[in-house]
Amino acid sequence: MNNTSSAASIFINTYRSFLRDHGVMTTEQIGNLYKNLKSSLHKHAYTEKVDIEAFMYAFLRLPAMIHEARVIVMAQIENSFEREGYKIAFWEEVHAPARRRKMYFDGEQTLAAYINSVTDVDDMVGLLTAYSIEWNKIHNKLQTYKESFDVPHILLIQKLLGIDDENWQRLSRIWDADTVKRLKLIQSKKIEFSVRLLRGHYVDYKKAAQRWFEYIMENTRYQDLRSKPLFFISSNTHSIVNNLTGWVAKIEAELIGYLREHNMEKFLDYWKKIEKGEHDGSRENFLWYILKKYEVDHPEVRQKREEHERSLGIDYIEAKHYLDINAQVFPVKAIQNSGLAGKFEKDLPRLENSDALVLNIDYPLGSGAYMVLATILHNVNKIQGVYILGKASFLHGNLGDIGLPNKVFDTYTNNTYMFENAFTKEYFKDFKSGSVLINQKVVSTKGTLSHPEEMIKQFFMKGYAVVEMEDGPYLNALYETTHFDRYPEEETITMIQNPIDIGIIHYASDTPYTKAITLGTRNLGYEGVEATYVSSLAILKRIIEKEMG
Repeated sequence: MNNTSSAASIFINTYRSFLRDHGVMTTEQIGNLYKNLKSSLHKHAYTEKVDIEAFMYAFLRLPAMIHEARVIVMAQIENSFEREGYKIAFWEEVHAPARRRKMYFDGEQTLAAYINSVTDVDDMVGLLTAYSIEWNKIHNKLQTYKESFDVPHILLIQKLLGIDDENWQRLSRIWDADTVKRLKLIQSKKIEFSVRLLRGHYVDYKKAAQRWFEYIMENTRYQDLRSKPLFFISSNTHSIVNNLTGWVAKIEAELIGYLREHNMEKFLDYWKKIEKGEHDGSRENFLWYILKKYEVDHPEVRQKREEHERSLGIDYIEAKHYLDINAQVFPVKAIQNSGLAGKFEKDLPRLENSDALVLNIDYPLGSGAYMVLATILHNVNKIQGVYILGKASFLHGNLGDIGLPNKVFDTYTNNTYMFENAFTKEYFKDFKSGSVLINQKVVSTKGTLSHPEEMIKQFFMKGYAVVEMEDGPYLNALYETTHFDRYPEEETITMIQNPIDIGIIHYASDTPYTKAITLGTRNLGYEGVEATYVSSLAILKRIIEKEMG
C-alpha cells in the first residue's frame, strides 16, 4: 500500500539529492516543487493569497531571529560543525517556541542546527520554505502600502493582507509589542535561505544517538541501567513525573492566589467549576497546568519541585550535546513512596522487591524515534515494555480526544504494522473531558508540511484517521527485536506475540478536517492537559501491573 504522493516524492527526493550531492541549496530552488505538493498545512502556498496560518505555524517552529539568517547549516555532531570552521561553541543558543531543536546563531547571518535524523532535515527544509514563501507574499503586498504603521492604520494593513480577525488577533498576540516592527521589517526586504547539510550519513546519526545514550549513563545514579529490566516511555518530561510525585497539591493556595493576582479570569472560571464539581477535569491536572506558568515567574518554586523529585529517586538528564532529547530515569519501586500511592487499588509495597527502572524521554521527531529506540535496544539487555504517548492529528473527533491504535502504516518504509495495544478503554475509565477511540488506524508521515492534503484524504477514505510521525519508526526498531534482519520495506507485519509489551496512546492536538482546527491556527492549550495526564497515569498503571504480575 503506497500512498505517497508523486508530488511529495519529487519534492523530498529533489532537496535530499541537492543536499547529498551538492551539500547546499536555496529555498528558491525548491519553492515551486513545494507549492506543487499542496500541503495539507499550507493550502494556499501556490496562490498569491497570504496563508497566515502556515506562516504562523512556521514562525513558531523557527527561532525569532530567523529573518536575520541567510545560511542554515545542519549536522548531527559538533565535530562536523568544527571541521567545517563553524565555532558554534561561541555562538548564541537560540530556541523555537514550538519545536525542540538545538540551534546556534553567529550574530551575523549563519544559523547552525543539530539534526537527530533525516526527519529533522525534512522538517527544517519544509519550515524554511514555507516561511520564506509567506514572508515574500506579505512583502510584495506591503509594497503598495504608503500609510504609517501606527495603531490607527493597523486595520488597513490587515485588510491589505486579507487576514481575518481571528488570525490577525492571534498574530498580534504572538508578535505582541513587536507587531509594527516586524511588519516594517517584512516590508523592507525579501528573504531566501541557503541550506547546507554538513553530514547526513546514517553512521553519523547512529554516532549521535549512541553518544546521547552514553551521556545519560554518565549522568544518572543508576549505573546498572544496561543490565536491569527497563520500561521505556516516549512522552514528555512533565506528565509522567508529575503524576508520580503529586507535588503540586502542596502549593495549591499559592497557585490560585497567582491566578487572582494576575486576573486570569478564564482559569479562575475553570477553578470555580472544579470547586463546584461542574468541570470534568482533574483538580490536580489543572494545578500542574498553572504551575508551568507560575514557575516562569518563580524559578525558586521549580528548584523546590526538582529537589523533591530527586529525593524520590528521579534523575533528570538535560540534553547538552548530540540529540536534543531530555530524559528521566527512576526505579519502579519509587512509585510506592510517591503521590501515586492513593491513585491505585494495588498493594504498592510489593514493588519494594522490584529492580526494574524506567527511562522516560521527550519524544523525538519522526525517524529519530528509530535511532533512539534502536540505540536503547542495542545497549539495554532487558526491555520489558515500550510505551509511546504523543499528540497527533485526528481526522475525526475533537481536540483532546484519546486514540488507541492497533494498526500503523509507515510512510518511511511503506510497512503496515498490526499489533495488540497494551492499552484498552479500561485504562481511561476516569477520563471525562473527551472520547477514547479504540482500534484506530494510524499513518506515520515524513513531515508535517510535506504531506499533501489529497494524500491525507485518501488515507482517511481507507479508514486511517490518525496522522503522526513516530509510531512507524518505533515499530521498525521493535521489529528488529524479533527478526533476524533489519526492518523490511513494503510488508505487512504482525506483532501480536511480541515479547516486549507495546502500548501506544495518542491525543488529538488538531482536527484539520472535522473542525478546521490545525496547529497553524492555534496551539493546543488546556484541552490537551487532561488527555496527557490521564494517558501518563495509564502508562504508570501498566508498568505496575507488568511488574507485579
